[in-house]
Amino acid sequence: MSVRADAETLRGIPIFAECDPVHLQLIAFASERQQFKAGEALIVQGQAGTYSFLILNGDADLIVERNGHEDFLGTAGPGAFLGEVAMIGSVPYSVTARARTALSAARISRNLFMRVAEEYPDFGKAVFRALGGKLDGSISDLLSAQVLLDRAKSFTSL
Repeated sequence: MSVRADAETLRGIPIFAECDPVHLQLIAFASERQQFKAGEALIVQGQAGTYSFLILNGDADLIVERNGHEDFLGTAGPGAFLGEVAMIGSVPYSVTARARTALSAARISRNLFMRVAEEYPDFGKAVFRALGGKLDGSISDLLSAQVLLDRAKSFTSL
């Protein structure tokens, strides 16, 4: 893929939708291409997040480990963006992404993202605004799920 094509793919990701295409081209140009064989992990749940990955080709299984068991969450394919929170903080990855097929990805480091955000504050503001909105939506979803769980518990006492 070309830098322009990678930048357009980034623009299709909600957190980058409002960013200047020139800034996305910088990110695409400076990102590192990485190849994964089927079965290799892109990110591992619990490890400190230092990179985000834009899947260019291939598919990855998304898995979460709970109580010693792996639960399959779904599959991420071309255009999926994994580990986005790793760009802004040293937060452990919340899932494992394992290549289902041979896979190529653009690896974006936190240092690269922060450098572009510092050099171009409008870029940083747009991404942080989008991440804030996504976080707000996630919190709202969790609160709704908690209400449903509380209601379900109240029926068990009948």
